[in-house]
Amino acid sequence: MTKRFLVSILAAAVLIAWSPALSAHPGHGHKVLGTVSGVNGNHVEVKDVDGKVTKHLLDAKTKVKRGKLVVKASDLKVGDRVVVVVTESKDTAGKAVTTVTEVQIGAAAAAKPVTQK
Repeated sequence: MTKRFLVSILAAAVLIAWSPALSAHPGHGHKVLGTVSGVNGNHVEVKDVDGKVTKHLLDAKTKVKRGKLVVKASDLKVGDRVVVVVTESKDTAGKAVTTVTEVQIGAAAAAKPVTQK
């Protein structure tokens, strides 16, 4: 009984130790949520809720969607709420390369109701 318990604890410790390395593997999509703060050609800047601005390069393979409808990258406007899906890989020299695979444009923020006096 004690031997099984020790083996279980050891196995759990190994899994916990390896979990950060497994979650950050290349080829895994990471999501950046925020508001478009700038658009310049095929570059889009996204400002997250903490105020951090990240720049993303869109290429010919990047899908831009509004709901289920595929739209053009030129449809991105400052103020749009977006989810940017970014994958990271390594080139032949081992340098990290990020690729934007998808940009999902969110619904427009609901207008505040007008109160009558």
